[in-house]
Amino acid sequence: MAFYMFDVDGVLTDELARPDDEVLRLIEKLNEQEEQLAFITGRSRQWLAESVFTKIDPSQDWSDLYCVAEHGAIKGKGLNIETWKLDQEFVIPDEIKDELYKVSENQEFKGLIEWDDTKESMGTVESVHGEAGDDVHLEKTREALRKYAEKAGEIAGKHNKKVVVSTYGVDVTPPNLSKKIGAKWVLAEISFEQQPVYVFGDSKSDLVMAETAIDCGAKEVTFFWVGDGGIPKGGTHEIQSKHSTEPFAAGTKEFLKKLLSN
Repeated sequence: MAFYMFDVDGVLTDELARPDDEVLRLIEKLNEQEEQLAFITGRSRQWLAESVFTKIDPSQDWSDLYCVAEHGAIKGKGLNIETWKLDQEFVIPDEIKDELYKVSENQEFKGLIEWDDTKESMGTVESVHGEAGDDVHLEKTREALRKYAEKAGEIAGKHNKKVVVSTYGVDVTPPNLSKKIGAKWVLAEISFEQQPVYVFGDSKSDLVMAETAIDCGAKEVTFFWVGDGGIPKGGTHEIQSKHSTEPFAAGTKEFLKKLLSN
């Protein structure tokens, strides 16, 4: 057996943030084989329920699926998101969210980014996706996210919060919230020391999950990179890393097919 830790956005989805059906079928195969699985994402639990859980086989037993939403502010097991717990320690005040929302409504961002009102702990904007292959719109959304992140950084700095930029969005969170929080919770819940740990990610915040696994005592950790560009460098950890030939869910499929064939 192995323990699989997946980021979701950009890992189980395509470039338009759509969950990939073939990747989900491979996840189902892992579940059938009783591999230990965890989804650790910056997305909201509502987004997970509506976008991912509606597309996986409901006849399977998912009660041992560990789920972390909003980096680590929300944690639970299984597909019933109502049973997951929101940690109030990581909820930023509404007045800060209001400031961020007003910035997101600036005319320069119209049609490029939008406020994510499903987030419970943080203030988030997401890309407004265009058509597949529309590289012009993609570049415009990336530039909008960059500009918004600068303005959000000014607000975050005033309130001792931090800005986290991901593939499709920008989060403003408490300074101590990261996927390390979510990964530590999952790793404390399972027995993993004698099995390989496989971490799938597309951002530096996902590499943190692999580093956390080592800190928690995992002996064999592999980081599977499906992001754009080179694999991010970690801190003091030497982590075995592998780079896919394609980004997004296509890269995850590439890795999972090889792992399932072993």
